[in-house]
Amino acid sequence: MFQINDGNAIILASESTRRVDILRTLGIPFSIIPPDVDETRRLEETPREYVLRISHEKARKVGRHFPDKWVIGADTIVVYKNRILGKPVNENEAFKTLQLLKGKWHKVITGFCVLNVDREITYHDAVETRVFMKDLVDGEIMNYIRTSEPLDKAGSYAVQGKGGYMVKEIKGSYSNVVGLPICEVAEVLLSLGILS
Repeated sequence: MFQINDGNAIILASESTRRVDILRTLGIPFSIIPPDVDETRRLEETPREYVLRISHEKARKVGRHFPDKWVIGADTIVVYKNRILGKPVNENEAFKTLQLLKGKWHKVITGFCVLNVDREITYHDAVETRVFMKDLVDGEIMNYIRTSEPLDKAGSYAVQGKGGYMVKEIKGSYSNVVGLPICEVAEVLLSLGILS
């Protein structure tokens, strides 16, 4: 499908199995190096500014150690009324989050960054997808939580997993909701001459 051009090598700065699986759909070789960055949100930082900064910091942290490689960093958040809904700390928090989202629209925003330190090239952008969750009853929410799937997911659900049945409508990129907007990332890799 795609091929990586000579002299280029890609590193995915992420430990997300979902991002790994999405990037693999391009059929290109890449390495995986998870970065260690502080993901604390700054005061007055909008959700979009936050994911742009974190994705850049992830890519930059790995890029410093591999300056000749192309590094892709990404960060995905679930946002409801400008409030970032992170990973729940326990089942009770997961329940409250899903109660908050049921029967409503929310946004999933992924920031991504592609950089090469030696070539002094940095590209970053954020992609937003609107998601509508069906009106769930408490029993449905509890049954889903018992699967333990929502406990390590932003927004307390996984659209690509068991939680997919709760998502009634998506406006925008599906892969963005999973964790990486592959269409936009591929376009950047092609435009920079990394892929052909």
